[in-house]
Amino acid sequence: MEKLVLKKRSGYSVSCIKEIPDNCKGIVIAVHGFSSSKECATYRVLLQKLPVAGLGMIGIDQPGHGREESYEETLRVEACKDSIAAVEEYIKANYPHLPIYYFGSSYGAYVIGLYISTREHAGRKAFFRSGAVNMPDLFIKDDPSAEEREKLKLLEEQGFFYHSLDDEHQPVKITQGFYDDLAANDLFAIFDPERFGSNKVAMAHGAEDTVIDPQKAQAFAEKFAVPIRFFAHEGHSLSTVAEEVVEMAIEFWTQEI
Repeated sequence: MEKLVLKKRSGYSVSCIKEIPDNCKGIVIAVHGFSSSKECATYRVLLQKLPVAGLGMIGIDQPGHGREESYEETLRVEACKDSIAAVEEYIKANYPHLPIYYFGSSYGAYVIGLYISTREHAGRKAFFRSGAVNMPDLFIKDDPSAEEREKLKLLEEQGFFYHSLDDEHQPVKITQGFYDDLAANDLFAIFDPERFGSNKVAMAHGAEDTVIDPQKAQAFAEKFAVPIRFFAHEGHSLSTVAEEVVEMAIEFWTQEI
């Protein structure tokens, strides 16, 4: 595994990790969840499993995430899509004959869903792990809690606040622009995997996910005819079945190779 820094067309950089095995049959672009990073446990499982299956991986730090170059860019939805585009350009320039696949965790799945629905892209298979298909609901609420109201007050007074999903993750700077992006990007309304060429999508979700409501995941899967597997007794992290989820993704990507 090596580190890689790619320059985006916007001038910002995206910090990545890269593992391309010999005789590689395809490359996975991995996109982590909110307040996570390329050091996440899911990326480690991907790095362990993909090369054995003959697949490469480039995992990114999303804008405003991690502790390296990507952290310098403000978190915005288009900036996140720009990061995926930069990796695609790199793969097409350096591995032009290899197919591209997508792996998105939580918020990363939301971004990939928007990406394949709104931009020309090279990949044709996307796997959503605990996909945040209703991501705007996590921030835009009719009845925010007291803690959420305090953060909204900070947003109004200073233009930003810092937020993390839990104590284990590094807080991310949230601006009004990010709220505006979420309001304008309802994946249930925008998702169109056929717009830029046929795409296959598959999902894995915890049956006891308390971050992304399993009923929302089921509704999304039904609306767009996406196969979904629910893991009993699993929460948002799918931590105890992490290897099984990655093996499921590998089978999905390679079944027609």
